[in-house]
Amino acid sequence: MRRYKLNALAFVLSGCTMFFSSCNRLEEESLHKNDDLTLTCLQAAWTGSRAVTDEEGQGSFSEKDRIEVLLTGGKQAVTIRLEYTGGEWLPALNRKACGTGDLTLSAIYPLLPQDGNEPAWRDIAMPVDQSGAAEYEAADVLFASTEVGASSASAVLKFNHALHRINIHLKGNIPDDLTIEVKSLAGGRMSLEDGTVKADGDAGFVWLKPYRQGSASYSIIILPQATEAFRGEEGLLRLTSGGKSVAYKFDSSAERFNEGMQTTLNLTLKKEEGSEADLEFSNQTRWVYGIKSPAFPGKENVPSIPSWQKEVEDGIWFRYSYENMSIPLPYENQYLTWKEGCGWFDCNKTFKYQGDGNMCWAAAASNLIHWWMDQNREYIAAYDKKYGPEYGDLKRPEKYTRMTPENQQHSEVFNFFKSSFGNQGSWDTGGVNWFINGNDKNLIYCRLPEFHGFFSRVFSEDDTIATETRDTSKDNFNRWIKDAFRKNRAICFTAFNFAGPNTKRHSMVIWGAEFDAEGIVSNVYFCDNNYGEDEPNHGLLRRYKVEYLLSDVPEHQGKEFAYLVQQDYTDGTKPTARAEFTSLTLVDLRRDIWQKAFPEETMNNE
Repeated sequence: MRRYKLNALAFVLSGCTMFFSSCNRLEEESLHKNDDLTLTCLQAAWTGSRAVTDEEGQGSFSEKDRIEVLLTGGKQAVTIRLEYTGGEWLPALNRKACGTGDLTLSAIYPLLPQDGNEPAWRDIAMPVDQSGAAEYEAADVLFASTEVGASSASAVLKFNHALHRINIHLKGNIPDDLTIEVKSLAGGRMSLEDGTVKADGDAGFVWLKPYRQGSASYSIIILPQATEAFRGEEGLLRLTSGGKSVAYKFDSSAERFNEGMQTTLNLTLKKEEGSEADLEFSNQTRWVYGIKSPAFPGKENVPSIPSWQKEVEDGIWFRYSYENMSIPLPYENQYLTWKEGCGWFDCNKTFKYQGDGNMCWAAAASNLIHWWMDQNREYIAAYDKKYGPEYGDLKRPEKYTRMTPENQQHSEVFNFFKSSFGNQGSWDTGGVNWFINGNDKNLIYCRLPEFHGFFSRVFSEDDTIATETRDTSKDNFNRWIKDAFRKNRAICFTAFNFAGPNTKRHSMVIWGAEFDAEGIVSNVYFCDNNYGEDEPNHGLLRRYKVEYLLSDVPEHQGKEFAYLVQQDYTDGTKPTARAEFTSLTLVDLRRDIWQKAFPEETMNNE
């Protein structure tokens, strides 16, 4: 884990929210009439993005502004530079230069230098220092395009933003000497024909200085580009005070900063003498790799439904309103329902535990295997093409659907485990490895001693997919959880007496986690394979707290370990029930092995 220790200052980023919005507000700027073509220019506005703005931030073209227009007709294509003078764009457009048929008009603002090799492309060099108003305004590039019929004597160009804007809003203890820098590619080019923008990755990344809009607000214009580079050590933002710097890593699921869109970051800074915070995770929510579900938005932002309601919309957070019962209860239960394509799985035991009551380990392993196969689907397709999806007479199980009363055997993988093992306890970590490579070490009651794994043509018994630790002390628990998010691994765990007194260890799966201001796991999102009959929708995640307490497990007594605890009651009291984490299992996609076997294949999500 990389940590930043600041003697006089620790930045803690909290309440970070990201949203994407387009700009569609337009203002008419000029009307030019001539014998051939009347031109009207409209401009989309970002607050403060143009040299002339009204109180509402409405942009406008200014005297002496210049645009470049490409006219394309049946006869030829012509480029012309126009200047806004005295309320008109001059020189006047003459459509006859391109013939008398239909025309296509496209335009760029401001003027950009021509690419020496390709006449239709223009070079873009982003101002590295956008801290001044003029430099910030100069960074913005607009593009417009329209079709003009042969009989039309007028054209309207609606200019929209061709680049991307990042807005940064700060709260908390903001030092007077704070500086912010934004990492980005700074060179690229733009097509005058269709407005396509291509960032030059070969030129490398630079640190840009944003424009300070207010005491705690910054904005910067960047080239459209992939976000992957901003998830590493350097991050997207670099914040510096007192000679000490910290990084903010981009953690949104967005894969690209798109053209004409803006990203808003809301960050909180805390000043704590001598504090040591892991800013990579501070006040963030992380999902296991590949999951596309919303983070918990806060108790006040989720619907409260009656405690008797069992059918809920798929893919939403909700809570039960026990406080509204005829006899109010203080319980606080928060859930996220499963949705097709969300990326996580909830394999449940059958109602009343018909032959699977002791197979929590297999249900947990099945969840992990479904995820592993889903995230490796392109490689598995290549495997099947070469070797087939069978192992001898066994067809590989894959199908998963949400459990229903009519479909309690809703996971083919879990069904395979139930047919291959007796209704006895065993080992979730071993179950994952066995399914993939046939390693049955420490597994018991297996009915298929000759089975060597559905992917044994690529994975040997020595190729570890799932690894385990039984040290769930605060430091090690957080180390393993963070490694899962850093290295794109799924997370399984066992908890002591979670299912009730004297139930010992129970296997479940964590699909997401929240971190506090210090970067310590504070809440987890997990699925429990028990109680499928009673769960809303029969497929969901629970949100529980993680606390670090002295162990009451016999072999751990006297030491601090991580505990799974329900949310505090609505009356302010704390639940007494708690379950110690007794093991963690991480499941690796093993893309290194896949790539060696199928070097021609590339995962779409890599």
